[in-house]
Amino acid sequence: MNSPYANRVKRGRLLVIIIRISIASAGFVLLRSLINKLGLDILEVSPLFSSLVAATVFLLGFLLNGVLSDYKESEKLPGELSTALYIIAKEIKAIPVHTPGAQIQDELESIYYLSGSIIRWIKGEISTDQVMAHFSLTHDHSVKASAWLKDSTLKGRLMIEMAAILKSLNRIEVIRETDFATIVYLLAYAAAGILCVGLTLIKNDATSIYNNGFFLFSLSWILIFILHLINDLDNPFGFSDHSSAEDVDLTILESTQSRLEEICFTQPSGHAIEAPSTANPSAVNAN
Repeated sequence: MNSPYANRVKRGRLLVIIIRISIASAGFVLLRSLINKLGLDILEVSPLFSSLVAATVFLLGFLLNGVLSDYKESEKLPGELSTALYIIAKEIKAIPVHTPGAQIQDELESIYYLSGSIIRWIKGEISTDQVMAHFSLTHDHSVKASAWLKDSTLKGRLMIEMAAILKSLNRIEVIRETDFATIVYLLAYAAAGILCVGLTLIKNDATSIYNNGFFLFSLSWILIFILHLINDLDNPFGFSDHSSAEDVDLTILESTQSRLEEICFTQPSGHAIEAPSTANPSAVNAN
């Protein structure tokens, strides 16, 4: 979302994330100082150290590449949902042209309220069961609307668009609930942890304590930040997660809902329209 409020929320979350990562990295530096004072720094620098770094970078690169491809796919879903919702509304709006006298106002309103439910669901404000109940109700309204078309091919097009909406909703739910390559996640976290702990146990002389502390802080900061970024990108719909700062843009869905308001309601669009409670989708019929 590109609204000023959404941008402020994103910047605030990002600032909190950076502060947390910096504190965690500083913790490794303090741990190293403590280990050095206690004489527990028992590891020597070895050529195998570079192999450990390379293995960690490879795992992180593999994960980052995987979640980025899923993230790019997820960016298309709000646009696909917007297209399907808008096309359904326009086609239902055109039914009286094919069948004069057709009563389709309730069907139009159900499309508008479904759009609002989808946006709130993506933001984590309502449950999956609620948005699916609203989809089912809207599907029933679309079937009633198609009954006015008799033998028109527009009937099939309405059902195809409803199927496209359901497909996108299911895809979003799968992306939310499924982690990318869980075993690789485990390996990446283990490798990064072993690398950071190993750095705290490497021997150093007194003249290089600040130098080693700087590189330990920098390397651990980068590793932790990349791990957090991978975890964040793995769920592009984590609006309800306060530790998530990278989510897909919902501007197209929100602007489509505004256009649907103009299509679905005869009253001036400047009047506020309050959607019924999504906990009781049948309330749509009361409008």
